[in-house]
Amino acid sequence: MQKENNQLEGGTYEIIQSRLQKHKKDLVTRLHTLNDSRKTVFGSIETKLIANDRINTANSCIARDVIAFGNTCILGYNVHFGLRTDIKLTDVFNIYQYKEQRFQEQTLTFIGDSQFENDFKNLYKYYRNTFFAKFSVIGNYLYMVFQVSELTTDIKAFKWLINDNQITYIDNRSDHEFSFPQQHEFNWQETNYDMHRNGAHPHVSILDKIFVETVGGDLTIKIEDNTDDGKGIYNEAVVHKDQTLEDGRYLFADLGNLTVLSITPYQEKARYFVYNQKVQQLQHIQSIENAAVLLPDNHGLIFPDGYYLQTGEFKKFEKSIEQIKFQQKIASPNGEDYLYIFYEEGKGDYVLMTYNIIDQKINTPIICNGFTVLENGELCYFKVEDEATKHHVIQIWQTPFSKNIQVSNTHSESLIYKIGNKDIVKAMAECQEIITLLNKEDNYDGLYVDINKQSTDILDSYYWIQEPETANLNTPLTELNTTSNAAIDEFEKVVQLKKVAENETTKLETLITELFNKIKQTSYKSIDDFVQLLTHLRGAQGATISLKDIRYTSSERIEEISNEISEQTERISKRCVTFLLNKKSLEPYHKRLTEKKEALENITKVIVAKELDKEINQISIDLEMLIDIVNNLQIDDTSHSTQIIDTISLLFTEINQLKAALKKKSKSLNAKENKADFVAQLKLFDQSIINFIDIANTVEKCDEYLTKLSVQLEELEGKFADFEEYISEIIEKREEVYAAFETRKNTLLEAKNKKAIALQNASERILKSVSKKASSFNTAVDINGYFASDLMINKLHKIIQQLKDLDESGKAESLESNLKSSKEETLRKLKDKLDLYEDGDNVIKLGKYKFGVNKQPLDLNIVAKNK
Repeated sequence: MQKENNQLEGGTYEIIQSRLQKHKKDLVTRLHTLNDSRKTVFGSIETKLIANDRINTANSCIARDVIAFGNTCILGYNVHFGLRTDIKLTDVFNIYQYKEQRFQEQTLTFIGDSQFENDFKNLYKYYRNTFFAKFSVIGNYLYMVFQVSELTTDIKAFKWLINDNQITYIDNRSDHEFSFPQQHEFNWQETNYDMHRNGAHPHVSILDKIFVETVGGDLTIKIEDNTDDGKGIYNEAVVHKDQTLEDGRYLFADLGNLTVLSITPYQEKARYFVYNQKVQQLQHIQSIENAAVLLPDNHGLIFPDGYYLQTGEFKKFEKSIEQIKFQQKIASPNGEDYLYIFYEEGKGDYVLMTYNIIDQKINTPIICNGFTVLENGELCYFKVEDEATKHHVIQIWQTPFSKNIQVSNTHSESLIYKIGNKDIVKAMAECQEIITLLNKEDNYDGLYVDINKQSTDILDSYYWIQEPETANLNTPLTELNTTSNAAIDEFEKVVQLKKVAENETTKLETLITELFNKIKQTSYKSIDDFVQLLTHLRGAQGATISLKDIRYTSSERIEEISNEISEQTERISKRCVTFLLNKKSLEPYHKRLTEKKEALENITKVIVAKELDKEINQISIDLEMLIDIVNNLQIDDTSHSTQIIDTISLLFTEINQLKAALKKKSKSLNAKENKADFVAQLKLFDQSIINFIDIANTVEKCDEYLTKLSVQLEELEGKFADFEEYISEIIEKREEVYAAFETRKNTLLEAKNKKAIALQNASERILKSVSKKASSFNTAVDINGYFASDLMINKLHKIIQQLKDLDESGKAESLESNLKSSKEETLRKLKDKLDLYEDGDNVIKLGKYKFGVNKQPLDLNIVAKNK
């Protein structure tokens, strides 16, 4: 798929892409922050060279392999013995103590076992070509492997039990137990006859996404299920040119985006390929024949000389060793790094490749002849010199592959410590996959779907990503999820636009084909034949121009169609001019105009007049086309063009006269029909007024129905705008409607106000009675019970609700407040009475003093002075 086919137009895609890149940068920054915090909590071990040392041996030898148990290392080597037959352990093995990055030679006590020594001597005694090959640890056992002939499969193995960094000899009969793990960490599937697709170029369908064959002289791999075409995205020659589809052998393995292929042409060796469906790329990787191992978390595939990731990242290293096997995978305790070990049995070469799941890349492989990883993660390896020597250079590298993870408890209370290093590393690796996808171009199939799915999976899988201590990774991930989802929608729109463009182009091509066939079959006996064809050609040319405005159409194909239409138009136009020179050529138009004049006299409805007007206009359009044809063609004899135009001009005179008569009659018919229509509309409007006034029982409904009627009047006014006599009636009707609804509204308002005042007055009287009644109670319980259940109180609550229903919320709230105040005032007075009075209300007590209360009414008496 071409990149331009996936580009979105109109700026929307550019905006979305800009947002995605912005959020990607934010995600990268936050990942760096989180990684720094992770290293602070858990520590970080960088892979680097830390020292060089020399291991010394008593004899000149070729070092073959080394292995460590704790800090004790066993070096295995081979000495050229000549005619010696008495071979000792010291001729093959040395023991060293590794301390402070130095190898100090020790005695052979570590492997001291009489049975082993006896078996060892017998091996060299009975097999003269014996030499030490390698050390191998399988489970809890150490195998010392010796090759006894030139065949790498002809071996003897000494078996040792490993226990707490010590080894105990078992036997020398365990040759069959020594083996390499499965070299292809996936299951091959073989194709069957149901997958065969027959045709001119038959092929085998693999998962319906890639198609392979070895027929026709070459091995071809296609990504389209097309047996009519032998071309593909890859092909290379085969030896037997005449082989059939059944002669080849086709194996495959489905690894998500990747499909691994093993194709064996007739009587040849298998050829190995990896196809990536997302980027639609194929790589020929022959080293997969020897070994292919899956990377962690389904990241992709690693093989002896490179790797291929699900995202399309592919790398092949130049320095490689053939006939190599996969031996072992070592994972670092932090879950971030993996060491893949490959081994070549002939020369004893090792290839060490480390993969970091966060960076998702493999550094340059280490090629050596022997290596071991110590408990602290230090990697020691050596390369064999060209000649036997007593001094063997060994490099010591610091790596994260320690056997025991050491974490400081200093940060034990931090969230990162509680989450755990492996979980954080896994999340960072998944975030890195999103960053890798965001670096892809949009020709990556399903790019936005993958980004959306990956971000959703991360957001759903890790509860802690929204915490500040983990750099709030959820913020950019959420934005990426939302934005990628928008990109999916936009891309779907583009796909639909492409389909529309394809359909429209197909429709036009079908139309053009049918039109050209019709042109071939036309006899041209009447001017109508020319006019009809030229009209169709002009319409087709217009459709072609319009097609250019539709996105994703082929401009080259449109231009080709346009040229074909132009050629046909010019050819028919020349024939038309020749036909017009005949005096009777325009008789069909005279006849059509005569028919229209007769139809005009019998018109009784405006709608019929409109149809007749369209027919007359069509005649005019056809004649204008004829004039355009004459004007646009080079006619040598100008008298011919003048004759044609004069004849057409006479027809235009008749058309104009017919149009004027039609207009006059249409106006007359229109006046009659509109008058009847106006009267009917006005009657209907009067009925609407009566109906709306009747159901307008609130002020709000009065306003609502008045608006509806006003809109109806506006529509009537627009419909009969050309008739001034109707406009005045409409204005009078508008004033009538307004007055009627204003009267109705005032009546409703007056009734509403009267009811509200009556309710308010009644409430005031009831409230006074309630206050008086409440003051007669002697306890708070009685007062509360009175206000909770008395009928008069309930009556007040009903009045409050009625006032609210009348939209008198102010009066309702005032009454509610007064009722509440009355209750509170009564309770307050009762409390004062109980606090101040004794013996009922006859004595007032203030501290230790008591005062009598005189309830005698005060009377006014007149007393004579000085009497």
